[in-house]
Amino acid sequence: MFRLILGAILMIFLIAVIGTVILDQFPSLVPLWEEFKMHVVTIYNMSLVKYGAVPTLMIIIAVFILIGSSKKGA
Repeated sequence: MFRLILGAILMIFLIAVIGTVILDQFPSLVPLWEEFKMHVVTIYNMSLVKYGAVPTLMIIIAVFILIGSSKKGA
């Protein structure tokens, strides 16, 4: 369990570092990233209004589980 949590924290850190490097190297992607964040926040807020906090959290967890457990190329 501890190993899984540590792996998740390290993966988030790695994604953040890679994202920062990419946005530093390609500054033209910053507006695209900001627009993407705006759309994600809008969808999240709409889900909160329609379903509530707990179902929205469960939907987010379910999406991460589906993405994480998908078999690529098989």
